[in-house]
Amino acid sequence: MSFYLSHVLLVFLLPALLFGVLWAGQTTSLYKHQIWWFLLAAFAGTTLFYLLPFSQVNVLVINSVYLGVLVFSVLTSVIWRLPAIVLVILQSLTVFLCGFLWAKEAKLTMLSTTNVINTELILNSCSIVLGFLLIALTKISATINTSTLNHKARAALSVLLLLLAGLPLSGEIILACMKLGILGLDKGLLSYVSKVTNFSWLLSYVVLALASLCLIKFFTTQVRPLKRQVQLAQSAIERRKHQAALNAAQRKVRFNIATIATVLVALLFWDLVASQPIRRSEAQRIEIAADQAVHIPITEQLVDGKLHRFEWIASDGKVVRFFIIDRFAGEQKFGVVFDSCMLCGDAGYAQVGDQVVCLACGVHIFIPSIGKPGGCNPIPIPKWDIANQEILITKATLESGLKYFSDVVEVMATDPVNGKQISNMDAEHSYLFSGKTYFFTSEQSYDAFRDDPWKYADVEPLNPLGE
Repeated sequence: MSFYLSHVLLVFLLPALLFGVLWAGQTTSLYKHQIWWFLLAAFAGTTLFYLLPFSQVNVLVINSVYLGVLVFSVLTSVIWRLPAIVLVILQSLTVFLCGFLWAKEAKLTMLSTTNVINTELILNSCSIVLGFLLIALTKISATINTSTLNHKARAALSVLLLLLAGLPLSGEIILACMKLGILGLDKGLLSYVSKVTNFSWLLSYVVLALASLCLIKFFTTQVRPLKRQVQLAQSAIERRKHQAALNAAQRKVRFNIATIATVLVALLFWDLVASQPIRRSEAQRIEIAADQAVHIPITEQLVDGKLHRFEWIASDGKVVRFFIIDRFAGEQKFGVVFDSCMLCGDAGYAQVGDQVVCLACGVHIFIPSIGKPGGCNPIPIPKWDIANQEILITKATLESGLKYFSDVVEVMATDPVNGKQISNMDAEHSYLFSGKTYFFTSEQSYDAFRDDPWKYADVEPLNPLGE
């Protein structure tokens, strides 16, 4: 839901503030014309994207025309006082082009994963409507806040907004020209394109900062003087008039604060929360017991139907992860599996709500199927048992999962020859013997162990005669 809301704000917020500033100098608003032309232009621009075959030529043309319209709108408004109907046309054309660019990134075909009206479709559609409502409120807020600025201040602000809008647009234009062969691949240009396109999301926060400055200016030039006039009024009639004007100005301030705060919360929620990738929960580290197995008590938490992740560290520092989930909460019908996929590797799995998701490809796993091989299901642990209200997994079984994982952590080991401590990360020599990896501080220790491992290894020597 927040994806669609944030992308409406990302594309339309800056033009909304820009045209809010341009409308501040108008004596008439033509609100009805603005509303209907806005809706029509946004729908037409979105439709155009799906009617035209996607190509770099279309991207180049739309971005170039969009930038040209913004430049024309700002420059003509700075030089002349444009008629309101002309400003409506320029605003509608801008919305039309924004609609095309928004549809290019908004993934409207993913509004719902089914072909029927469901909760997902309703929520995503409502988020789009809410986004456009916030855009309209932002435009109105900008018009109110900048109405007290003189022509030079509004002109300077509109030029600044034009420069901000031109940064990502120029990057898209240069990139399209490179793809079409109009411009050659240049290191400097590529660096510029990378910076202005990858950090375009910051523009929304800059826009809100500018809107906040305009609000502060409105407060200092309107609300504060009216408060003083109320205090200095000599007659009751005069005081009531000033109080009425003050109340109206304060309502405008509250409206503007609410608009800016709502937009800010929507942007922050997407950037800091909703857009973050799903991460694995922390794994509980377990140790091998004396019987060469791990023992996991079956507690109330383990049978809650949630994913419980564990990790075991092998002698060479390699991490073997696995998780246990009661496939039918409370019934102790456990799925005991390695936290790895035969198809996608060891990215692992995470539980999102009532579903388990493969972090590599995003496939949702049917929880009752966990523990069975095939598809993107986690790799089943071949041998495990339940005894004395504990789940038992042998060391040999865990070692069979080493080939599915690549993560290695630092462990301190003892050189079996000279008894010195060394980190597995620093050791230049290692030797796998009898299922255990040994690390050595020097080549001499390594050679001595390799020549006679039974002399130094902490395992019992085999008796070839069976005696």
